[in-house]
Amino acid sequence: MLRRAVRAVVLPLLLVIAGGALFAAEGAGPGMPADPGPFQLPYALLPDAALKLPPDWPGQIGAQALPRELPGRRVPDQIGFAELTSPQWTNRVVPLPEANTLAHLNFAARRLGRLQTGAAAVRYFNPQTILVKLCSQPQVGALRVEPMREWEAVRALRGRADVQFAELDTLEERQFSPNDPLLPPQWHHGVMGSFSAWNQGLGRASVQVAIVDTPFQMNHPDLAANTVTGWDAVANTPVHAAAGIVHSTLCAGLAAAVINNGVGVAGAANCQILPININGFLSEMYNGTVWAANHGVRVVSISWSGADSDTLEAAGYYLRTNAGGVLAMAATDGHGYVNLTNQPDVQCVSMTDAADNFTGTVAGPYVDFAAPGYLVYSTTTGGGYAYGTGTSYATPLFAGVVAWLLSLNPTLGPDDVVGLLQSTAVDLGPPGWDPYFGWGRINFGAAAAAATATLPAIAGLQITNQQATVALNFAPGLTYGLWRAPQLAPGFWTPVTNAVVTTNGAQLLLTDPSPLAGAAAFYRVSAARP
Repeated sequence: MLRRAVRAVVLPLLLVIAGGALFAAEGAGPGMPADPGPFQLPYALLPDAALKLPPDWPGQIGAQALPRELPGRRVPDQIGFAELTSPQWTNRVVPLPEANTLAHLNFAARRLGRLQTGAAAVRYFNPQTILVKLCSQPQVGALRVEPMREWEAVRALRGRADVQFAELDTLEERQFSPNDPLLPPQWHHGVMGSFSAWNQGLGRASVQVAIVDTPFQMNHPDLAANTVTGWDAVANTPVHAAAGIVHSTLCAGLAAAVINNGVGVAGAANCQILPININGFLSEMYNGTVWAANHGVRVVSISWSGADSDTLEAAGYYLRTNAGGVLAMAATDGHGYVNLTNQPDVQCVSMTDAADNFTGTVAGPYVDFAAPGYLVYSTTTGGGYAYGTGTSYATPLFAGVVAWLLSLNPTLGPDDVVGLLQSTAVDLGPPGWDPYFGWGRINFGAAAAAATATLPAIAGLQITNQQATVALNFAPGLTYGLWRAPQLAPGFWTPVTNAVVTTNGAQLLLTDPSPLAGAAAFYRVSAARP
């Protein structure tokens, strides 16, 4: 007797220090207002402490320092400030994936530009590089300008009608603060409803998550089975192995430590993870995201500041439109409120604790979601495990949930996934969106249930003339396949390669012309984007 499966299953798709006067904003000088706005300081050689490098940062990833020339990239020709008004200035803009901004040399020398943005706030940036998006071009580009005129050039370019945006190539910061163990391991799974989600599946290797940071420990016993080769956005070369640092290894485990392997902890999803190496410049984050999109990576997790950047908004847009993917970034660690721009293609994640309290995050309009991040337990370097606190860790947890949803139903687009997370999030603030929790703390279990409802449901099974016909609701724009098995167990499912596909109004009919003889059979349906 033929039986139909309980529900359909969707299968995966396949320099020299400059001296001299400061460069100030317009109106600076005698009689200047109390708040003159940002102004440029002389270049400086900075200690590692000023750059907030983690104590376990390994330095240059390769065996030796990178040379000036990098494979596959070219240094933009320098343009004079006066030339920015000429019709030919756009010819000097080099698309970022092709550009060598020399950030790797400036970072290695710790020689950076400085922009005074407040009484005690300084932003560091890559000297002579402006990131600019021309309205006529699909990619963000790099423009090489005169030394010590970077901020002046940004302001000039922002006033042009043919420029969508311009900004400095600022060096961003990892968003985390380590803490000692105080809570039972992995409390976040109970809060988020992970166990309910895992009843529907553990995730699939067909969906990949990129951890953009110094590479994590790729051979960690609880990560290795889910880890694939990554990419070095600094050297423009593959990353096959890395000893890792604590920050990125904690992030990797929260997203995709292997579930149900009898070892250590569990990530949100059994999806593949890969490292993308950066030093921290916006241009590197952009290039890493574009590389990920071009290589089929659908989820990118960046646990650094910069979520309000126009360059990273462009990266998120590229990921969304070219790979159907989602870019997740960390909100700023600390306390208070900042009026940062909410970028529609960057999902910015704030942090909650085990009692669903908003904690350790600077609130503002840039926040989209909240996720557990206070004293969460995950993988760390040396094959071990540790607690960590910060929006850095809320972000890969969010990214792992996104990857799980995409692996359950690969036909979901990024807007679909974000919509599911918005509609199912636990609203911990005022009704609707708020600057602390965004749309709410993500609810993995409820989002999984909502995603399950998007699967193509088998409506009926009919047996006539020794043929089995499965009927399901038809959704245009997808390709379908029929699978069968003599029992509901892994390893028994095989595709019906000669299935006949017809439609009957709003129904799709998949017919098996030669069903299994003398045995019960179960059927399931796959749906995928062409």
